[in-house]
Amino acid sequence: MDFVTLIIDSRATDTCACGAPTSLLPLPLGERTFLERLVERLGTLVSPEGRNLWVMPTFSVDEAYAQNMLARFPEAEVLDSDQLPEKLRSCRANTRVVVFDPQRWPRGDFHASSMLRKHGRDGQAVHFVGTGKEEVRARERVEHDDAGRVTRVQRVYRGNGTAEAGETGVFMSSVPAGVLADISFSTVPQLRAALVADSVPVVDVPVPVSVVEIDGAEGVLALNEIVMRDELGGATRTGATGEATVVCGADCSIDPTARMIGPVVLHDRVRVGAGATIVGPAVLGPACEVEPGAIVAQAVLAAGTLVRGGVTLRHCVAAGRCLACPEGTRPRQAQRQLGAGGRPKGTPAQTGRTPYQPTRSRRIDFACKRLVDIVASACGLIVLSPLFVVVAIAIKWASPGPVFFVHRREQRGGKEFPCLKFRTMVADAHAQQLELYAQNEVDGPQFKLRNDPRVTKLGDWLRAKNIDELPQLVNVLLGHMSLVGPRPSPFRENQICVPWRRARLSVRPGITGLWQICRSADRSAGDFHEWIYYDIAYVRHFSWWLDIKILAATIWTRGGRTSVPMSRLISDEAQKRSYRSRVAML
Repeated sequence: MDFVTLIIDSRATDTCACGAPTSLLPLPLGERTFLERLVERLGTLVSPEGRNLWVMPTFSVDEAYAQNMLARFPEAEVLDSDQLPEKLRSCRANTRVVVFDPQRWPRGDFHASSMLRKHGRDGQAVHFVGTGKEEVRARERVEHDDAGRVTRVQRVYRGNGTAEAGETGVFMSSVPAGVLADISFSTVPQLRAALVADSVPVVDVPVPVSVVEIDGAEGVLALNEIVMRDELGGATRTGATGEATVVCGADCSIDPTARMIGPVVLHDRVRVGAGATIVGPAVLGPACEVEPGAIVAQAVLAAGTLVRGGVTLRHCVAAGRCLACPEGTRPRQAQRQLGAGGRPKGTPAQTGRTPYQPTRSRRIDFACKRLVDIVASACGLIVLSPLFVVVAIAIKWASPGPVFFVHRREQRGGKEFPCLKFRTMVADAHAQQLELYAQNEVDGPQFKLRNDPRVTKLGDWLRAKNIDELPQLVNVLLGHMSLVGPRPSPFRENQICVPWRRARLSVRPGITGLWQICRSADRSAGDFHEWIYYDIAYVRHFSWWLDIKILAATIWTRGGRTSVPMSRLISDEAQKRSYRSRVAML
């Protein structure tokens, strides 16, 4: 039986195309391209030179496209939808065409060549369906109205022992060449539907892999993040920069003053100018140039992309000449429509790795931490109960509305809980936030105004004295929170950075933490990357003794009014060791 591989290439939608549209196959995916990784996974079905490899773009192409596509695989062929039927009819009778759609990317181990030879049956179309690998007990559901507007994003939890499919979807098909010649399609799901409509015998083969659905820039960024984490998470090799999480290709030029925050992958011949900043996860394709002063943060750059000095690229896929800060590169507030398997498209719900299992010493630390939380919160509530009564009366007297402000936040594992605070704003403050959002003075998902008109005079005093947070002792007693941990955040904020979300949701959120006492002196700046840095540092170095030191520093700094160097809480040597090792909790 002969095999020919047909790979569909589609436009990379939602990209920041600065004058040079790009497609999916030549885009970087970690240290290689999408096409190179696909050929790798197909094994012996495709030779190193690309023999028996066809590429079918779903858009109009020119000669330059074919030359660029075939530079790596000179014996491959580029065929448009009009040329494909004739090519298929010229194949031998026993030839089967393996159709691969990179928009549905399988994760995990599978051997394409052995599976295809095992399941290739004359006259039948065989579709390989990823059944997923469930490693989490929750999934996120998006609800929308008839107009397509998102009305609610909800995390749904399953009970113990419930068997459900994971990330599912058809990602590869094997079809007799003669049958395929009369079918019109541009995706693998379309192919499957067309074959069923033509009464062609169809066999679905389940494969225990997760399928990441890539329908735009979000999917490209998510998949690159997964690949980089899997490949670079435990890497000890270094690139030209000397950093373990920065990998450089051949003939790269990086100015000594450039700042690189991994994980970052630089392909061959990349140029990074003086004072430029690259924040990972980021991948720069071959011959990219980042001019002096430019910023590239959590982005993927196609081959040959130029980023002019002073330009900021953030959360996007870019190609061509980026001469100005593009529109629409801010993180989206709403998730996309759900893909197969019940998740937002382009957002992987699973990591494909063994879930984190704490060591015995860490389990002891967690037990000690919980015991201290229970005792301290119970004692605190008893001692502070007279103060609670006085503050409650003052709030009711100062402005109409409830005594407590209850906001839904996420606790350990992602479950929501009612986070309690004394009300410091007017009763309809949440509704007014949308009108004030344009005046936001901090970056990232936070919202903060130095002179917020919604804060009452009493509320301003309660905030200054950190009294408004005291009701969270109830949350600590109930197990929603801890005295020490990352700041509790709502679902919306936690979607901005996946590794950060996974780290901070692996422990209970806290009333105080590293970020509150170690962040820069200018509290109004609110650097989001600083927030991420301290949260992940706490999870990396968690211990019962570290909690004690953070509590002592919180009292010493009067609730974080002054900054404490992190080296006083976590030794420099411990910090260096953590950068050279894999962060198991992510």
